[in-house]
Amino acid sequence: MKLIIVDRSKFATYQRLLDKFSDDLNVRVIWDRRKNQIRQRAVPHTPERRSGDRRRLAKPWNGKDYIVINAVVERRREGVG
Repeated sequence: MKLIIVDRSKFATYQRLLDKFSDDLNVRVIWDRRKNQIRQRAVPHTPERRSGDRRRLAKPWNGKDYIVINAVVERRREGVG
């Protein structure tokens, strides 16, 4: 499955990609949902267990309006578990 994340300020790009992949069940087009830094504390909790900012995309925008991520979808088998 491909996940296409579109910069929230690029409506025309979002609409174009949505139209282009509307019939493709293996592609999902979504907005970048990140807005602002949520954390309010200037001083982190101790001890800090996180190794980095989890909201940062691993792939940079590089001047593009969107990012394509190849996602692995694990399907549960019926009758297992």
